[in-house]
Amino acid sequence: MTQRDDCWQLLFSLESRDVAAKWHQQITGRKLSARRAKEINSSAKQAREFFRNAEHSNDSVKPLLTFYGVASLSRAVVLLLKRTQGEESLVAGHGIETLGWRTVLGVDLTAGLSALGHLKIKTCSGLFTDFLYGTSNHICMHVQSGAVDWGLSYKIPPTGDEFSLGELMSRVPDLQAQHHRASHESHYASINEMTYSESGGFHAKVSAKYLDSFKDSYADLGFSLTRSGDWFDLKCDSGTFKSHPPQYMHTYVHKMFGSIPSLHLVKPLSSESRYSQMAITYMLSYILGMLSRYFPTHWIALLSGEKGDEVWPAIHATQRYVYQSFPELVIEFIHDKLDTPSTASE
Repeated sequence: MTQRDDCWQLLFSLESRDVAAKWHQQITGRKLSARRAKEINSSAKQAREFFRNAEHSNDSVKPLLTFYGVASLSRAVVLLLKRTQGEESLVAGHGIETLGWRTVLGVDLTAGLSALGHLKIKTCSGLFTDFLYGTSNHICMHVQSGAVDWGLSYKIPPTGDEFSLGELMSRVPDLQAQHHRASHESHYASINEMTYSESGGFHAKVSAKYLDSFKDSYADLGFSLTRSGDWFDLKCDSGTFKSHPPQYMHTYVHKMFGSIPSLHLVKPLSSESRYSQMAITYMLSYILGMLSRYFPTHWIALLSGEKGDEVWPAIHATQRYVYQSFPELVIEFIHDKLDTPSTASE
């Protein structure tokens, strides 16, 4: 059984009325209604089926099926965590919208393929924002450990943030091989050590080779950086850490020793908001899903070896990253909530 199969075996519990009720009560302290239990079970079943079909589908439709799986699993999680109300309280829509894609892609196919990294999205009200609030924009942290060492909940960003596909992809450390081989931008650096306390503040030992290109983005926020050989010592007091927390991402496809997600420091996004890894993965899945669904000519040309397809290896790796990591991110988050229950969203 593969690690992905193990993950889905754990997520299968969301399809059980009794387990969903038990988890909901453990997390929120409230009893789950029969109706909401069915809503959770139904979304979880659809998510598993979408992912199963994505696994066996052709690349021509794989991103769309994967995104439907991501959306269904996100819906199940939101319904599990809500203290009151069910599906009727969820905001309609994906919570993300495209911005001027037809203009970017244009009429020339080669130029359009070359411009894929410039495709932009904008956050709005919908499932994505419900997911952000429901999960408290939380990231489970691994520091040289396969287990969750601690967690960090970023401030919920306002709707209206805009991001490009290239901006998001450049912050996914699981794409490191594709970035380096194609000389694409990469905005992440591996963390070797990290500590934090109220009195001592924040300290991390970060790879200098990759941090050097974006170190000023943290220096401008009040972090001090001192180089020592191949590493930077990154420091700040607790006040700076709370007001400007670092943006983190892990590797889930390429783990250390096959089991430990590698922790990376990431260049802050252009909006200066912070997003959990689950949220960034959701956004990437949306972009690839909508590109394959509404621009099939460009998508098929991309995977068919047409001129202008230089970004295809990175996009293919992004699809693999989404497919493999999102279910694991979700079950990891749920289990962390069960171990440390707190007040969930309304």
